[in-house]
Amino acid sequence: MLHEPSDNAAFPRLTEEELACLEDIGTVRRFSDGEQLFDLGEMDYSFFAVKSGAVRILDHSHGEPREVALHEANSFAGDVDLLTGRPAVISAVAKGDCETIEVTACRIRRMLGEIPTLSDKLLDAFQLRRARLESSGFLGIRLAGSSHSKETMHLQEFFYKNKVPHTLFDTDTDAGQKLLREWDVTEEDTPVLGCGKRVVCKPSLADVAECLGICRDIPDELYDVLIVGAGPAGLAAAVYGASEGLQTLVVDRMGPGGQAGQSSQIENYMGFPSGLTGADLANRGYLQALKFGAQFTAPVSVASIVQDDSGVHVVSFCTGQKVRTRTVLIATGASYQRLPLDACERFEGMGVYYSATSVEARLCRESTAVVVGGGNSAGQAAMFLSQHAADVRLLLRGNDLRKGMSSYLADRIEKQSNIEVMCHTEVCEMAGDKHLERVEIRNNQTEEREMLDCPSAFIFVGAKPHTDWLPDSVALDDRGFVMTGPMIHHHEKLPEGRTPCELETTSPGVFACGDVRSGTTKRCAFAVGDGALAITCVHQYLQ
Repeated sequence: MLHEPSDNAAFPRLTEEELACLEDIGTVRRFSDGEQLFDLGEMDYSFFAVKSGAVRILDHSHGEPREVALHEANSFAGDVDLLTGRPAVISAVAKGDCETIEVTACRIRRMLGEIPTLSDKLLDAFQLRRARLESSGFLGIRLAGSSHSKETMHLQEFFYKNKVPHTLFDTDTDAGQKLLREWDVTEEDTPVLGCGKRVVCKPSLADVAECLGICRDIPDELYDVLIVGAGPAGLAAAVYGASEGLQTLVVDRMGPGGQAGQSSQIENYMGFPSGLTGADLANRGYLQALKFGAQFTAPVSVASIVQDDSGVHVVSFCTGQKVRTRTVLIATGASYQRLPLDACERFEGMGVYYSATSVEARLCRESTAVVVGGGNSAGQAAMFLSQHAADVRLLLRGNDLRKGMSSYLADRIEKQSNIEVMCHTEVCEMAGDKHLERVEIRNNQTEEREMLDCPSAFIFVGAKPHTDWLPDSVALDDRGFVMTGPMIHHHEKLPEGRTPCELETTSPGVFACGDVRSGTTKRCAFAVGDGALAITCVHQYLQ
């Protein structure tokens, strides 16, 4: 059972005043023994506060339902999916006759921004319950596929970004083959997804997003700000924009987090002395923005931006949908570049990775992992992987670990016994059959070469901005980053007589923040500050 008597934070008791508040916005409903309050896979299911009797919470991920919590009088049933609008991952059934207060998911979401004390209690409980459920043996979405498959890894990345509980059944194992037989599919059908009561073969990200309720229809209304990208900058902008009353829409091609969301541990972010994962930081920002009424959808990419005669931007998405918005905020960030090797692209998702999360870490268990790069992301990856791999080789093109890395992180790496820092070293060849098996490295001073048996290489070099989708009216610097503010005061693309604000681009009403913006410091905290500042600029434009 997830529910222990001492679990006051995860399973708090509601006061009589809080119950009365919920009754004002909800409906009293009675259920008889065994009657279902909501079912597995149900969209926009309701919140239930228990007045009398009890409600059983059941996990169906192992086939036969198992009770994971029991909500008695003055408690409540619900978790984070009430906020995200995703389908229920558990079900709720009355135990004996019970009386409840039912509040619709839509009304609960509105209440979060209206009643701070009650909303804080619910938010904390929802998050803790989900964490406990995931650590209790909950399988979540079942995914059958090869761990060396690019398509399987792509789905896992999507799940990780969107905080979707899932379990991979590797088809190279007996458990994976057993699941294929259970679903009556073959390896040619993989990857295969068990989503609620549906089985989907070779799903696209769009299929998965629809199945999980992540990609939703966008209401046909005029938005104050459309934020393109849900990394730290975009999420910060969403929190500040929505909390200040702006009609805010956020779209992303994968899900919340951006490049920072792939970080295994961020320890220099203010307010978190013990550190936190990039995914946790992103999820907190995502839920915070939802609390204030921001809307999210993924996977969505922008196809075009056109400003009409009234000054409104008409934005077309790859899905065919269009939205109208008074301003656009570019927060698409940057990603690490490929190594200049033909094999690098071939092995992407099959041994070559650009993030080091729990998804990738299990693939290099008891083997050698190669990490390429000298920045904080590379250092964090090396430290994280050292807990899983037999040994880690950290490759630096230069000879100074502290040149691009925080001192505290460099100190830890030097003290970690199974991390070897290799200076003046580059990858010169990658080889393998169906997946990466070997990496050849070269000392760029002595030309000495070494072949490593290595199933996993993690690349953290360079930064390529995601700006290829932008219209010509948005000026870029010589590296492709978006130019803003003072650097474009005399730019030929800037309309005559216009003085842009600090984060405005050469296209009026289009702003940029975070790593995608020219001249920024590539740090998570800077991106968050940039996102907050961008909303100030949006306000100035709208006035």
